[in-house]
Amino acid sequence: MKPTPIDPTLLDKYLQGTCNEADRALVEAWYVELERGQNFHDPILGTEKEELLKAAFQKISDHLDQEEENSTLSHIPWRWVTGIAASLLLLCGFLYVQNKQVVLLGESSVVVNTQAGSKAPIEFINQEPRIVQHTLPDGSTVWMRPAARITYPQTFAEKNRTIMFTGEGFFDIQKDRSRPFFIHSGEMTVRVLGTSFNVKAASDQKLFEIDVVTGSVEVTAPDRKANNQRLILEPNQQALFETETKRLFAKVRQELLKNEIYQSSTFHFQDTPVREVIRQLESRFDIKIYLSDPAIALCRLNADFDNQSFPAIVEMLCRSLESTYTIQDNTITIAGDPCD
Repeated sequence: MKPTPIDPTLLDKYLQGTCNEADRALVEAWYVELERGQNFHDPILGTEKEELLKAAFQKISDHLDQEEENSTLSHIPWRWVTGIAASLLLLCGFLYVQNKQVVLLGESSVVVNTQAGSKAPIEFINQEPRIVQHTLPDGSTVWMRPAARITYPQTFAEKNRTIMFTGEGFFDIQKDRSRPFFIHSGEMTVRVLGTSFNVKAASDQKLFEIDVVTGSVEVTAPDRKANNQRLILEPNQQALFETETKRLFAKVRQELLKNEIYQSSTFHFQDTPVREVIRQLESRFDIKIYLSDPAIALCRLNADFDNQSFPAIVEMLCRSLESTYTIQDNTITIAGDPCD
């Protein structure tokens, strides 16, 4: 018996966590019916939930492996892939109560499986008002802006590394030519071998953006007729995907007078007043820094920052000042007490 049809828009809302309780119940019931081919009111056990989740990850991995062997990505059924992604996060929702617990790190949260031997995925959500660095199982890192969310397996597959991501984050991917790295953000997919780039893919935005800093990436997304669109980006190029028109296009970035906050820079401060530290940081990066207490500007800093990005620098700066910071767009506010 075929499963009850369901609106893809509703699945996308569930994936992004924006649907109401009634719609959530409808999607969950549809998924159980889809996976089990039976009445969706029948209960499913915790062990079966985990098996369904593992199967979803395996479907994605197997499909990507097959495409690699065929040396083409031009025929990926994107509606199918998006459906698997939605099912994957839907299952995460099933597993929260019985098989997972939320571990708080500051104000951010990591969802981990507590069942012995479990292979269920990990989900990390940056709920702090600052940029947080998160490390993946292969050593790749991502600097995540507030509200960014990432989901990935505890151990990557043998032939590819696949994650789900929403929000804004800067990725620094470990090179591994035998295992390409895939990022799914809504209908858009980024494929890399080893590079660094910025992803802006907030679920409530009409424009997704990929900015390449080093290396190259491949960006794919479906058009309105579900035909695959594909772009190859080099450094200083960006891909833009309009979520309403389904248009994917590339742009060459104009030369910037200031570095992006994720580009590495070197600073040496020797008994330097904080006001001068801030002046140099603002001069180098595309950022504006404010102090909650102007007296903090009189503090002095001794520090060497070698090839560090702005998030790493501001983290160490705040530790030295025993202060904290918040970020809104490209504006930083440092809060703390004046030095003695």
